[in-house]
Amino acid sequence: MKHQEVSVDYWAMLKTMFTYGALTALCWIMLRLFHAVFTLPRRLRSQQENIQNTLKDLQKRFPDLNITEEDLMNAEKELEELTKENEENSEKPPQNTSEKKIPEIVETLEEDKKDI
Repeated sequence: MKHQEVSVDYWAMLKTMFTYGALTALCWIMLRLFHAVFTLPRRLRSQQENIQNTLKDLQKRFPDLNITEEDLMNAEKELEELTKENEENSEKPPQNTSEKKIPEIVETLEEDKKDI
């Protein structure tokens, strides 16, 4: 039996490796898209039900209070604005208390007391 030489075709090996890698990435993306297509409507439906249940609960607790879905959505924005205002107020340096004037106690004369 004669000795045989084996030559490695690196170019074909790299091409095959990148092809299988791209195919794997595309399959993973397709699986994620299918997952999103089937789970996103369910998540949105449950989120809508949670909002409606919260509204019903608030209406039971406070019947005079008229809250809509838009109010709930805007409440988060208003909360962020309030926290920013509080942070800005807390960042201002405190005023020097020694410069504040303390009101003086003035004694009234007995004549003034009699007129009252």
